[in-house]
Amino acid sequence: MKKLLLILIAVILVYAAVNHKFLEAMAYLHDRDASNDAKAVSLLEDAINNDSDRKSAFLLGYYYKTTKFNNINLIKSHNNYLKAASWGDKEAKMIVAWNLYKAKGCDKDIAQAKEMLTQLAIAGNDKAKEVLKFVIRN
Repeated sequence: MKKLLLILIAVILVYAAVNHKFLEAMAYLHDRDASNDAKAVSLLEDAINNDSDRKSAFLLGYYYKTTKFNNINLIKSHNNYLKAASWGDKEAKMIVAWNLYKAKGCDKDIAQAKEMLTQLAIAGNDKAKEVLKFVIRN
């Protein structure tokens, strides 16, 4: 039991060391002090540019897509989701495919949207299967 606890603590410490920028950015975004949002964005951009952190790219995509934190910027949102998708984030791939289908923050590219959704569907993503059916019908 003691060994298991030590392993768990080690895993948590490694996770925190690797993801400290993401975790600190999350704290800034949720502290209800809007003046800290710029710090959060800076930390996320650093994690994206220097660590290729897909969670940070996904969060920054969300940040630019919602008025909760700032004015909406769909181009920046799409570009960050695209980075997260290219680093293997399946939810970001779904969002990128939808953006391509609806031309949200990017040029409309139905063929690319279908291709991405097809890849996700083949991999077993049920949500992608449903969205693909919709995209094919319309």
